[in-house]
Amino acid sequence: MQIKEKILPYITDIIAQLQQAGFDAYIVGGAVRDLLLDRIPKDYDISTSATPEQIRKVFRDRRTIIIGKRFRLVHLFHHGDIVEISTFRKCPQPQQELRRPGKEAPENMIFQDNEFGTAREDAWRRDFTVNALFYDPVNARILDYTGMGLHDIQNNCVRSIGNPALRFEEDPVRILRALKLVGQYGFKLEEETGKAVADCMDFIDHASGSRLTLELEKILKNPYGHRILRAFHEYKFLKKFLPFIEQQWDTPACNYMLALLEERNRRVRCRLYRDSISLAMSIFTLPFAEKIIGANEPGGLWHFLPDIHEELWDLLHTVLAPAALTRRASSAAIRTLSLQERLKNRNLKRLFSHPGYPHARELAIIQNNVLWHMDDFEDSLPSPAPAQEKHRVRRHERSRKEAGKNIAERVFV
Repeated sequence: MQIKEKILPYITDIIAQLQQAGFDAYIVGGAVRDLLLDRIPKDYDISTSATPEQIRKVFRDRRTIIIGKRFRLVHLFHHGDIVEISTFRKCPQPQQELRRPGKEAPENMIFQDNEFGTAREDAWRRDFTVNALFYDPVNARILDYTGMGLHDIQNNCVRSIGNPALRFEEDPVRILRALKLVGQYGFKLEEETGKAVADCMDFIDHASGSRLTLELEKILKNPYGHRILRAFHEYKFLKKFLPFIEQQWDTPACNYMLALLEERNRRVRCRLYRDSISLAMSIFTLPFAEKIIGANEPGGLWHFLPDIHEELWDLLHTVLAPAALTRRASSAAIRTLSLQERLKNRNLKRLFSHPGYPHARELAIIQNNVLWHMDDFEDSLPSPAPAQEKHRVRRHERSRKEAGKNIAERVFV
């Protein structure tokens, strides 16, 4: 399989520098998988035999920083892009002294993974065979240490490396990643891996909230996120990950949300708009806001209320719970939602200069494409100025209501 010409030249140059310094270095993980599936990788991860300190010495003329606690990595900055470089690791052993106090974790759960190893050991410690392929772009060769990676990519198969139940116990987030592969690529779970996913589902309760929030952010950016949500629902994982969405599954509001998300993702894949997390957050929230705040059917929006920003804020955090959403992204999502009524009615007075206009315009276009179908709607909304696209989001100042409404109970099922 010829994939060398698909790789960005500077990635090959980075690997060549590491190899010239006497280290093994490869493109690893999802980038190799995506290249073999003829998709454009969202980023390139590089793994090497060099330690983080040695990596920094190789690139002494470039900006590099060492990050991470659970995993120590090097971030190399290249003209605004960040290239992640890791050191080969071997599969660690559970360490009782690192367990979180007061929380009964699975016996074999791993809390620290910084034991350096060889390329072969690094491949065997990875989660699935399709993610364990290494590629050397300098010499144009693929390394498939598990012996099943290429086979499983060709057969659309998610196969755990080693005993799947043990691997899910070691790191429950691997359950989520298995189902992401099912949703994003249309893969099928290998029989033993599928059985372990069902049997080990409750292990996800022991995953840290910060890691699950990070995974949600990746799904919000993912241009196939609607497929991932459907896979989560099919395998009964959604109730663990986004319980509110699972409770509303198959309702008109949830079906509308999925349709909006699918159209947004199509536009991202076509490069008509960027993969904004806050825009996706507003899409998740909008149909339920219509039902609760506006008492409308999908597409009806709502009338302005004095405390609508607080209503939307509370609902946003209910819909996407238990994720710990950032205030900045939440504020941007609320601005996007609050402008929808004006955009639908094409009340554009002083709206063009509003910092939330670019995302709000895109969300209105998505709604029109899915449901409104008003003629010449997109053409009637001026394109945002380039400076607006880069406008920094100001913090949304509000005082949270401590007492009052339980929004989840107010949804019509």
